[in-house]
Amino acid sequence: MDMQTIILIQFISVTEINMNIEYLMYLLDEWARWMRHDDHELGYPKRSLGMSTGGASGSFDEMYENSELEKIRTVDSVIHSLDSEQVKAIYARYLNSKKPMYYELKLEHAMDNLLTIVGRRINV
Repeated sequence: MDMQTIILIQFISVTEINMNIEYLMYLLDEWARWMRHDDHELGYPKRSLGMSTGGASGSFDEMYENSELEKIRTVDSVIHSLDSEQVKAIYARYLNSKKPMYYELKLEHAMDNLLTIVGRRINV
């Protein structure tokens, strides 16, 4: 291989990593918004299905929101599978809770673990 090919391969791999990190950051921001959302409503549901057509049950936007919600739930489950100190660091960064000792180091490890595990579970 010549030098230009090697540089191009390195650029592509770095670009892919950056895109995954950016997407993980987006998912973590959405996770934080989801965690802050109060959806403990009592009473009748706002929507009810009166008739089933047997086909697609919603618009494209609803399907997209459902897929994003599933990804956010996946991120939530992965966060709660991490070491408790890493979970505290994620909570401190995204939910403004108390920072654990050696916060930056624990957050770095947590982000690395999230990037690896979420990257496997969510096909980006």
